[in-house]
Amino acid sequence: MKNIILFWIAVLCVSCSSSRFYTSDVKPYEINEMIKFEPLSFISFIEKWNNDIYNDSISEYAQMVLNESLDSFWEILRLSPDEIFMIDDIERNEFEQEINLLISMAENNKKKHDIPITPLIESLLNEFDKRFGLIILQDGFTRSKRNYNRQVALSIGMGILTGISGVSTYQTPVKANSTLYAIIVDNKEKNVAFFNKSVLQNKEPTDKENIIKQLNALFTKYFW
Repeated sequence: MKNIILFWIAVLCVSCSSSRFYTSDVKPYEINEMIKFEPLSFISFIEKWNNDIYNDSISEYAQMVLNESLDSFWEILRLSPDEIFMIDDIERNEFEQEINLLISMAENNKKKHDIPITPLIESLLNEFDKRFGLIILQDGFTRSKRNYNRQVALSIGMGILTGISGVSTYQTPVKANSTLYAIIVDNKEKNVAFFNKSVLQNKEPTDKENIIKQLNALFTKYFW
């Protein structure tokens, strides 16, 4: 049954790009259980010109879809029945800052140095007596239909003008984007055990099928 699930997950991953992931010395088979931190989504909406503005309602919906999509990977990712949720705005803000710090350190970690876990994340793992924790963050945008059509028209117009000189620079604008980050933190070794990101363009960041593609891309060649 598991082989069938993995086959269909692999099929869904087509057109989804991911970076070369980072891992510590911990092997995938050593991660026998992970507790999931509350997934976070930050989605902007572009309505006028190319100004992207964070949108609460779209982000909340995207977060709900992300959480539901993770349920499809519950067994394969060996997730614990327990989950960690932020109880107040101060804690949530600190949690978001720590995730951004871990992402920044991971993306700039060219020499593969150990990436230490941060204080709040460590304390939450201690509270639940868990060694491994899974953190998922989504960043992305979507456009209004009117804005997208306008940007396409402008791009075509510019392409025609530059094409007169024999060089065409027409490029279709990106309609939507979803960037998904995955971090596995190790409370025993006090570092990041795994980091990866997946970028999916021109697909809506609130579409469940798209999110499942990205989640699969994140962990391919590591857990399966």
